[in-house]
This record gives sequence, structure tokens and C-alpha cells, in this order.
Amino acid sequence: MASVTSKDKKFSPFPGMRPFSPDESEYFFGRENESEEIAGKLLRNRFVSVTGASGSGKSSLILCGLLPKIRSLSVMGKGNWRILTSRPGSDPFGNLADSFVENIFSGDPKKEFRNSILKILKEEPDGIAEVIRKQSAILNGKILLFVDQFEELFRYGSSGAGMGSGPETEGFLNLLTNAIAHDNPDFYLVIAIRSDLITECAHYRSFTNLLNNSNYLVSKMNRDSIREAIVGPVKNAGADIDSDLVELLIGEVNDRADQLPVLQHALMRTWLRWKELDEPDRPLDFSDYFSIGTMSDAISRHADEIYEKLDDDSKSICERLFKLISGKGSDNKGIRYPSDIKTLRSAIRCTGDELIKVIEEFRNPSISVLTPHYSVKLDDDSIIDLSHESLIHLWDRLKKWVDEESLSVQMYLRLSEASALYQQGKTGLLKQPDLQLAINWREQNKPTLWWAQKYNPAFERAMVYLRTSEKE
Repeated sequence: MASVTSKDKKFSPFPGMRPFSPDESEYFFGRENESEEIAGKLLRNRFVSVTGASGSGKSSLILCGLLPKIRSLSVMGKGNWRILTSRPGSDPFGNLADSFVENIFSGDPKKEFRNSILKILKEEPDGIAEVIRKQSAILNGKILLFVDQFEELFRYGSSGAGMGSGPETEGFLNLLTNAIAHDNPDFYLVIAIRSDLITECAHYRSFTNLLNNSNYLVSKMNRDSIREAIVGPVKNAGADIDSDLVELLIGEVNDRADQLPVLQHALMRTWLRWKELDEPDRPLDFSDYFSIGTMSDAISRHADEIYEKLDDDSKSICERLFKLISGKGSDNKGIRYPSDIKTLRSAIRCTGDELIKVIEEFRNPSISVLTPHYSVKLDDDSIIDLSHESLIHLWDRLKKWVDEESLSVQMYLRLSEASALYQQGKTGLLKQPDLQLAINWREQNKPTLWWAQKYNPAFERAMVYLRTSEKE
């Protein structure tokens, strides 16, 4: 057991909003049975799909539950296992090629080698088996490929927006299906996918058959498991936590799967507050927990702390960024609108460096409200997304922005409808006070073509109608 006094001041046994990383396995508790069951399915079928709601802990379960069990097989002499990890993002083939290259080379690989692997994966039906065959001297033994955030294949597509259902998506699914169907007993595949998007796989028969044969639905944690997930990390970090606080936290999780990241974030903030007071002989207690705002307000306070440290220009960029990637539906539920940096900086009218500066603050591992993971270097093609839809309701400032954006969308749609009627000769130009409201909307929101096309493509017609109304 680690001594709490030996830990860095920024250390916490709780990861917050992000998943646990593989080197944090000693602080991962409450999912032992699930890890065993998933390992059994994987070893029997060479494939398993781990499915669950957003925020149910799928990635952590695989990274810190399943993968350590697989690695232990090598230690026990039950095969030499090599583990590759990847995410589809907006470039599933390219990201998979990068994963192979990282496992083949310890240093910086040559671009030509990466491109040759990419060409095989894209053009060969049995591309994965072919790459393994050509690199058999290095990729020997058993190979486990973990594709995390598998739903990105459908959410991002090749353009980074909307649902991906084109030839690239089908090609990638065929590549994975063929790798399991191929007569190669040493290749294994595990994917993590959100349950609300797994139905997208139904469009692809062969891959659907694979899912039906070996799928694992992550269940909600029971009270005992939640207790382990709270107490275990604290004990392993060399501290104690008040038992009454533990029971309160269990009750506040309230059997909701999507509350696990919120719980982890509140515990991380509680731990850091306790550590700041430098009273190692005192257990974490209610005073620490209430000081960070509890589960209901901790994220909102934390995000506001980061926002308030930004300069005025960065605050403006921050507001536009979150308004562009967040929204709400007719049912008032949060909606994510992932987009690449090139599109976002164009819509916000700022430089890439200015935008990335803001993004980095909010994907910092201490808060992780934006993706991709903080270890990924950002460029124009990077897809920026909220880590969880629940943030739209958890961060009060973001909720206010989303409500403002909803009103802005309503104004634009009314303007678009009026411009269509004007073009048909069924209505006249805007009159006061509607004209002034529309002008105020344009000046305050500075709408762009990219933004408008999400709601109604006739942006130029609407703007011409507004300008014509101004001149009258």
C-alpha cells in the first residue's frame, strides 16, 4: 500500500471524468466479476464487444480490468501477448496503422512504413492478417487489438460530422470481421461501444453476426461494488474515508450508470481538497466533500474555475466553442456536435493556436470535459467533442450557453422561414420591432454558413432578406 505522504500534490487515486489509464490499475475496484466474464468470452471466441451506456465505465473496465488479466497470462507462461489499442476517430484506418507502427517500432517510424501498412489495411480484405504475417518476426505470439470508443466510427464518419455510414465505415468493419474469420487463432479483438449506438452495426450483416456471437452488456454497479470503487482506491493510496460519507455517495450515485464519471470527479476533487489541508491522520470526510460542491455542483465549480482564468479573448472563444459542439433536442436532452478544429476555428473566426489554447485547458486530465485524450497532439483534423452529454446539465454556465444557442437557432429558423415566404411573394420585409431583434441577433451571434447549415441550408437567402429589410 502506498503512503499518502509520498505522493505528488497533484496525485489522486481517482481519475475524474476521464477513464482509468492502464498504469492506474491498482486503484480500479468494483468490477472483478465483470473482468473475469469478459476475459472468458474473449478467450473462447477471440472477440468480445463490451457495450454500455455513456459513462458506464466501459473503457476503464477493459483497460484496468480485462487487459491486466490478459497480460498476466504471459507472466504465467500461457502465451506471449502483445496488446494494441486504437480509436476510430475520423480516420479509423490511419489510426489502426499508427497502432501497428507504434508496436513495431520503439523509435520514430518512417512515414513510408506507416503508409505501406495503411495501404495493406485499406486494400487487402485480410489486411490485418497480412500485416501480422509480414511483421511476424516482431508481431509474434498472440495479438489483442482493443478498439475503444467504437461508436466514433458512426458518429464521426469520414467527414467528422454526422453519422458515418459510407464505404470507409463498411470497409473498416469488414477488415475487423475478416480478421476474426481468418484462420489465425492468435488474433483477438475487443471493442467498447455505447449501447445507444450499437444498433448502427445492424446495417452490416457480417459484423452483426460477430456481435451476436459474443457481446457483453455492462450492468450498473450494485451498492457493494460502488463501495469498493470508493473505499478501495483511498485505502491503496494510504488513507481512510469516513464510512458515513461513503454511504452518502452510494446514495447519490442512485443506480445511474452515467453517474460514475461524476462520482469519480467528485472523489478526485474531495481527495485533492483533503490533501491540500495536509492532515494525513484525518479521514476524508463531509467537510472535504461539501467544500468542493458535492456531486451535484463539483463539475460546474471546477469548469468555472478554469473559465475565469482565461483572458477576455479566450473566454469569447470558449463560449463559441462550447455553443458549437453542444446543443439540446426537443426532449431537452443534451446533444453533442463533434467537429474538427479547422471547421471550428473557421466558424469562431480565430486562429488554430488561439482555439487549441482554450481546448487544452478543458481537456486537462484534472477535468477532461473535452476529447480527444490529453495525450493526443491536436491539429486541424482533430475532432473536438464533449466527453459526456451529461456535462450540458452539470455545468451551469454551459447549460446557459446551450439555452442561449437554442434561442439563437429559433431566431434563425424564423428568419429562414420568412425569407422563403418573401421569395414566394407570400410576405413582406421585416418591420419593427422584429427587424431590430433580427439585427441584434446577427450582431451578437455572428452566425456563419457552417453553423447555419446544421439547421437550415438557406443561410445566404436569410441574410440577404435581413439586409434588404434593413435598407427599406
